[in-house]
Amino acid sequence: MNHNDMMAAHDHSAHDHGAHDMSDGCSHGHAMVFHAGVQQEILFRGWETTTALELFGSAVAIFLASVLYEGFKYYREALHASAVTPTGDSQVNIAKNECGARGTCSGPAVVKYSMFSTAHIVQTFLHVIQSTVSYVLMLVFMTYNVWLCLALVLGLGLGYFFFGWKKSTVVDTNEHCQ
Repeated sequence: MNHNDMMAAHDHSAHDHGAHDMSDGCSHGHAMVFHAGVQQEILFRGWETTTALELFGSAVAIFLASVLYEGFKYYREALHASAVTPTGDSQVNIAKNECGARGTCSGPAVVKYSMFSTAHIVQTFLHVIQSTVSYVLMLVFMTYNVWLCLALVLGLGLGYFFFGWKKSTVVDTNEHCQ
């Protein structure tokens, strides 16, 4: 079959290509390159910036959310550490052979949650919140707006500066993107 015959047989006049015309330069598509424009749709249709002041306000909100995200990660770790610290009235189970007959541990004790313990349910709920916020911040970064990306990264940096020095471990076991 001849290619020219196939092209002639397909009538393009029935299709409305005018609805997809972007010759006016106003494309509402998602930019896949870094840009520094002030017109930006952020996460939702209603969260759009059209002026530098609106973009600045959004960047401040994203900066604060990033700082709080780092604080939330530290809070989860501190809550977990306090939940697994053995106390006399603790509800967590500690194997008796790990601490000897007198209860004095020579090494770190292994603390085990039960699946339906309050501490594990709270940690699960907090994990869902942390994961959600993490992905929302990732979506903000994926706007590729330089100012919003910079606000997010600086917020994470400042948050780590404020909260990271208190961490008991160097490896962040709660981080999803490692």
